[in-house]
Amino acid sequence: MLRGILLGAPLVLSGCLVSPPNESIESPLGTVRADRLDEARIVSAYLSDLRPRVMEYLPDTRYVEDMEVWLQDVPALYRFQATRATGAEGLWAEHHGRILLSRGADDIERTLTHELVHASLGETWHTLPGSLEEGLCDFVSAEICESGAARLRAGRLSSAALACGGLQLELNVVRARDREAAAEGARVPSWTARIVLSGEYRGEDAHLDVFDVEAGLSSSKLAANEKRGFYGLSFLLIDRIAGREGLDSIHTMCLKAEAAGYDAIPTEWLLECAQLSAERGDWRRAAAQAVGEEELLELLRMYPEFVVD
Repeated sequence: MLRGILLGAPLVLSGCLVSPPNESIESPLGTVRADRLDEARIVSAYLSDLRPRVMEYLPDTRYVEDMEVWLQDVPALYRFQATRATGAEGLWAEHHGRILLSRGADDIERTLTHELVHASLGETWHTLPGSLEEGLCDFVSAEICESGAARLRAGRLSSAALACGGLQLELNVVRARDREAAAEGARVPSWTARIVLSGEYRGEDAHLDVFDVEAGLSSSKLAANEKRGFYGLSFLLIDRIAGREGLDSIHTMCLKAEAAGYDAIPTEWLLECAQLSAERGDWRRAAAQAVGEEELLELLRMYPEFVVD
């Protein structure tokens, strides 16, 4: 979920590049490399399915010729640790035309989709400010990879709430075998799970840094929790806009901003389209309200240690 920006000294650094994995599968849509042939086949099938769908879903796309996808233990372009995207599940290295995926990614298919969005965005998207490209990539990957959408949404929305101070949720739990009886009004055993997530206070306006900080760059010095916060905030914003007005509305804002001479879409435009104020509490409430039943169940799986009742 990071973007590589290592541009300089190609002759010096070329000898420091990580060696390609041993096995490869070639297809018209790109070459997949992995240490095991069965892994390469699986990812190649994902690539053949997902790349055309991403291109079709997005307004204004570009087609990267000779794209490669590498499956690695840790996504890395270079052998020395300074350039490794520690903790990242994916990396789009634009100047190498290469997507790097972590073998241990939570959802390889969804992560590949996220990176394919980065790779496919046309030039007119460049006015998306700050970290919002990450939110766009997450939104599209949730739309295309429906089986992993609830887990992605749960993670991003809880991260957004944490970045705005925290989140308290209550879930009434009924055993699966008792649900039909409960729906008919019968008294069945149940209990309430209360999830309490507390975030570090960083100031009343810290959430607005999502419009300035590019959390997706591999050169980012952000701590892991800060990076997750920006990803969550950007997803919340994009999800609210696209959910109300469609993805085309975001692209239209990009075009409008460029035509008006802006380097980036003005913050007030985005807030208005998302029906959000600049107040931290407004963002926290929006994140909590976006958490549905499926996301609650995923949160229980993700944070069992935070269930306090």
